[in-house]
Amino acid sequence: MSNVSPFYPDGFDGSSGELNEQSPLELEGLRADCIVCGVDLTESSVYRRLRVCPRCRYHYSISARRQIAALADEGTFKETSTWIQSLDPLEFSPRASYRVRLLQDQTRTGLTEAAITGTCSIGGTEAVIIVLDFGFLGGSMGLVVGEKVALALEMAARKKLPAVAVVTSGGARIQEGVLSLMQMAKTVIAVNALHKKGVPLIAVLGNPATGQVLGSFASLADIIFAEPGAHIGFAPFREIQEAADRRIENDQYSSETYFHAGLIDRVVDRESLKHDLASVLDLISPEFKLAASRRSKPPLPELTPRVPWEMVQLARRPDRPRARFYIENIFANFVELHGDRVSGQDPSVIIGLARLAGESVVVIGQEKSVETSKNDHGGVRGDILPEGFRQATRALKFAQRFRLPVITIVDTPGPRLGLEEEHRGLAISMANLIDTMASAEVPTISVLIGEGGSEAALAFSVADRVLMLQNSIYSPISPEQGARVELRDSDRAHDIARALKLTSADCLRMGIVDDVIAEPAEGAHASPDEAARLLKRALMRELIEIRSTHRRTLVRRRQKKFRNFGEYGSRLRSAVSSELTSWRAAMSAGVRVLTRRGSSDQPEGDIDQEFGGDDTGVSAERNEE
Repeated sequence: MSNVSPFYPDGFDGSSGELNEQSPLELEGLRADCIVCGVDLTESSVYRRLRVCPRCRYHYSISARRQIAALADEGTFKETSTWIQSLDPLEFSPRASYRVRLLQDQTRTGLTEAAITGTCSIGGTEAVIIVLDFGFLGGSMGLVVGEKVALALEMAARKKLPAVAVVTSGGARIQEGVLSLMQMAKTVIAVNALHKKGVPLIAVLGNPATGQVLGSFASLADIIFAEPGAHIGFAPFREIQEAADRRIENDQYSSETYFHAGLIDRVVDRESLKHDLASVLDLISPEFKLAASRRSKPPLPELTPRVPWEMVQLARRPDRPRARFYIENIFANFVELHGDRVSGQDPSVIIGLARLAGESVVVIGQEKSVETSKNDHGGVRGDILPEGFRQATRALKFAQRFRLPVITIVDTPGPRLGLEEEHRGLAISMANLIDTMASAEVPTISVLIGEGGSEAALAFSVADRVLMLQNSIYSPISPEQGARVELRDSDRAHDIARALKLTSADCLRMGIVDDVIAEPAEGAHASPDEAARLLKRALMRELIEIRSTHRRTLVRRRQKKFRNFGEYGSRLRSAVSSELTSWRAAMSAGVRVLTRRGSSDQPEGDIDQEFGGDDTGVSAERNEE
């Protein structure tokens, strides 16, 4: 059968995989005016090529072959599995012969079935492509569609080529009965085999994307894009309305709704889809590795001594650079992903793919935002939701599947506490993230750039190398909360800050972190670009150092490192001995002050001055080392 049908309006030359812009069929079946905004479409090249309104960006239905032509590099598409033909296994004909309906759709569309599969190049990266055409029996998944999808995914796994599936499908192929239902399991098994080989699957959901396809291989993709305004959902819209017994608006069952529910990564306009796919494929299939010209390690920086409360205030400054600033200024080609694929997304957690000096990495960042709030720490919010922990876990599993290093950027006051968060799985999502961080068989680096608050900071910092910016803090509880618990007075937070040992110098001395990164003299806020430069150099150096280590060795060393915290070994004995010496000196000085106070009017607040209340001793000790 010819690939071009006189009834097919797209003017597509199926033999070459390219659009035939000169075909007289080009203008057949096209609309003169947009059904949404009424703009004239006859002169729009965007509408002729991609079926997208140039004004309101409404996405009209597009054929499978035209979709392939829009995505594949010119002349690279080679169709596969063309020999598979649809039959009528059940002789299904309650109203009209299924064979007749198949023949009608084959004649009208020029396709043999609802799925086209093949290989092509997208932005220079070779890939396997699967496209479902809604114009052929609603793009439903029968025996042939399921077999072609499975064969394409198996070929991708065998050749280790990334797979891209563009889905426009509605409902089930009921004419093939339970046999069509079995295709869901078949395609899921094929995706599992793909995942075991470490080969990515990217899905693009068009309008509509429903039924058995969405309930199987499409939802198991590593990255899911969707077209704007696409109708997405397992059940048909009519059935959802009937089940709800009330009116449901169309925008409640759309790609945008799915995005806000954390179930897809991005809503992508058809005109920019090829670029976005090419960018992701380029990052997932890296060609370059970071290398050093020399292996020498720079000397430890001189750390400016500051009292702990001053460092707390510096770490919380509203103008201190945050995670997104560092991501934009350290990494290149950042492609942000969204959602936990369960129930939602946390705006305070950023996940995505990027390049660090040419090498592909997965980035996970905790992002604060300045707003008026009831938080103890001056209105800077960045507490992590259960969805945020699940997003980070998803990113880690993604990195492990494709053997990509992970860099986490930590800056949060802690987890969001509340009854709703408890019911959404706060504790288990946090525990799962710690478990995944501890067992990930990829190089991991964590850097605390501001406030490392309690369990949320720890969950993102179970890494091979843990770094801290000089003026950042790491604490199990905020000083305000600590003062309220211990002293019954949150205004005495500055006193508790000293006792918590939360400064970068304290953490380095206790072995909590592996290195401290110097900041500009006045702090990162005074020169953000310089702070980003210093951090980038540190990240590159650490990545080079740990990347060559075998993945199982990384896990063993990481787990041993965190297992040994609290073990009464030589390092802990040294730290405890130092603390006891400082405490005895403080107590001795306090006794002398109390003795003098009996015969003088020295103010009680001056007791700090008697035994080094500025607490610069720790920083000075670190400098001497």
